Amino acid sequence: MRAHQLLPGIVLVGLLLPVAAISWAESSDKSAVTKGDAAQGKTLFNGKGICHYCHGIDGVIDKKPSLTSDTAAVIARLAAPAPDLRNRAALTLKDNKARFRAIREGHPGSGMFPDTTLSDQDIRDVLAYLADLRRNARAPGTKPY
Repeated sequence: MRAHQLLPGIVLVGLLLPVAAISWAESSDKSAVTKGDAAQGKTLFNGKGICHYCHGIDGVIDKKPSLTSDTAAVIARLAAPAPDLRNRAALTLKDNKARFRAIREGHPGSGMFPDTTLSDQDIRDVLAYLADLRRNARAPGTKPY
């Protein structure tokens, strides 16, 4: 077979490989999430995990809980504002392995500190909840409530 006859097949493979890689990444990301309980994750996110202090109640960035003035002052001094967890484009962590590590160890360059109060299962539950938030996110500019 001549090189010019192989070219269409090579181009097709080159176009399909990224699609296959994305599908694999999404399926492996999803399998990691399925080990978590999203309903329990919501409770942890808005409670014990105190995620809602910075990321907003139910991940709604502009719906923060009432905090004491001391706590609010500490959060205001953090290095960077928390990202909108409902906006995929705003997120720098693209897979659950990285998200798990950021929750457990903190996120360098941001104000997110390590959380050693959550068990591994708690974190998997929060990750399942975060996946639901991303999946059910509204279009930018629309009100969540």
